[in-house]
Amino acid sequence: MTRLEDRPGPPPPHPDGVIAEYRIRPAATADTRSFLELFALVVAEGRYIRTDAMRRSRRFYRQRLAAAWTRDEATIVAVDRAGTVIGQLGISREEHPVTRHVASIGMMVHPRWRGRGVGSALMDKALEWAREMGVEKMALSVYPDNEPARALYRKFGFVEEGRLSGHSKKAVGYRDEIVMGLWLVPKPEGGPP
Repeated sequence: MTRLEDRPGPPPPHPDGVIAEYRIRPAATADTRSFLELFALVVAEGRYIRTDAMRRSRRFYRQRLAAAWTRDEATIVAVDRAGTVIGQLGISREEHPVTRHVASIGMMVHPRWRGRGVGSALMDKALEWAREMGVEKMALSVYPDNEPARALYRKFGFVEEGRLSGHSKKAVGYRDEIVMGLWLVPKPEGGPP
């Protein structure tokens, strides 16, 4: 299978026929500065991701971006033509042995780039990683009022599995989270009650 970053010529067209001005690839340490700028911007919005404040060091993120495609996790970025990070998706396997078959995701996209296919392209790459690493199920949580994200996840086959009441305690107050999942293998039957 040809990967997006390996295709010759201009970037592939956007689903609406617009030429994409970004590419998707595993993150690298050189992305640290623009990744942190994007992260700060989305955190400041206060509504799409769990984080209310950036608490980890630049060094922490440099190390994380250096190991961007491992058996346990991937950090995938969308970069514009200048190489600036405009979107990011993190996916990581659950650590506990009984949930090791599951990988959880979190994603953010720069406000100016939303609705332009960046989220879909990041999801495509995350699915590539998950299948390559033998992940059986992908999971995520999303705030109920983030309808564009919920629609994106549904487009990829994610289904709502439940709601966590007041699960996030953010600066703006308690927020419910909708839990969504996508089986990459035939969904197994549940065990005994």
